Amino acid sequence: MNSNLRLGLLLTILISISAFSYFIFFRDTVSEQVGIENEIQTSTTISSTSTTLKPENTTSTTSTTTTTSTSTSTTTTTTTTTTTTTTTVPRNQTVIYATALEINNSKKISYDYLKGGCKEDLIGDNQEEWVLPYELFIFNEEKINFSLKLDSSLGLNVECLGKLITSILNDSRGWIKVTDKEFQLVDNSESEFEFIFASPEKTDELCFPLETNGIYSCRNEEQIVINYFRWINGAIDFGSDMETYRLYLINHEVGHILGWGHVGCPKEDALAPVMMQQSKSTMGCVPYGWPIYEIIEKEFGIDTYSLLPESEEDS
Repeated sequence: MNSNLRLGLLLTILISISAFSYFIFFRDTVSEQVGIENEIQTSTTISSTSTTLKPENTTSTTSTTTTTSTSTSTTTTTTTTTTTTTTTVPRNQTVIYATALEINNSKKISYDYLKGGCKEDLIGDNQEEWVLPYELFIFNEEKINFSLKLDSSLGLNVECLGKLITSILNDSRGWIKVTDKEFQLVDNSESEFEFIFASPEKTDELCFPLETNGIYSCRNEEQIVINYFRWINGAIDFGSDMETYRLYLINHEVGHILGWGHVGCPKEDALAPVMMQQSKSTMGCVPYGWPIYEIIEKEFGIDTYSLLPESEEDS
């Protein structure tokens, strides 16, 4: 019995020692695994770069870099780059050219007194300061109504001028294409704006405070004052082409009435816009009398040329 007791006691001691050793070993293994897992780290770096190339182009680039490190000293790097480019296109500038034949045809209108300018010899002394036309229409709110008066000291025919102006404004190449309304000559008590043909001296008075200096015409409020000097002599850049100049002079001033400001020459040898101050200079453009650029802007809704600071004295 004593031998069996000793043997049992010995087995118990061996089993206890084995169990204790196993517990110690297992705990260290688990701690080591947990430590390894805790050593795994992930770091992310994000950088953003914005670069401007030109005034017309702006490019922005965003780069994302992810770096992962482990206890095994293995590094994996993944880079993703997204590039977004926004391009700002310069404003469209419409440039119109014409052949010599087309420019010559532009002078032809339905009322054939453009070249002569409605000049006539003065007969006697007129006691009235102003001469008014007799052939008038009744005011019509569906049309654009204008009136006319003529300095009696000038050698011009007022009835002829009334028909000539009406013919120009209602031409299919003229402002009627922009307004979609016909123009008609009415009594000055019913008009929306008025044409006045005056001597250089009277032009300066009527245009004040604008400075016409005896040589320019003007639009002053609802009055268009046509300087007789210009009507008869034209401008330097037009040479002897009085038809184109008179088309320009009428259409330019009506353009102001309709709210259009002055503009520049879009490009050398292109047709000069009618709202350019062509009496002063066409700046390399070809003199032209119709609002072709304005018609394009109205028809297609595009900006046709760069605006210049507005100035009323001019034409």
